[in-house]
Amino acid sequence: MTNPKVFINPKSGSIRITGTVDMVDADGNLIETRENPKFCGCGQSKEKPLCDGSHKGLLEK
Repeated sequence: MTNPKVFINPKSGSIRITGTVDMVDADGNLIETRENPKFCGCGQSKEKPLCDGSHKGLLEK
C-alpha cells in the first residue's frame, strides 16, 4: 500500500479507503487484495464488512 487515504462519511458512517488494501484474517493470513474498498458504518449492509449502499435508504428518511 502506498499512501492510502481514509474517508469517513459523517452521514452514513461508511469508511472508504483509496488505494490497494490487503485484507487479512486474525492470524495475518492474506484473504484477498482489494482496490478502494468501502466498509459499512451503518450496520445495514448485507455484504458486511463491506458497504452495499444500504445506508442510502436510511438517509432518505
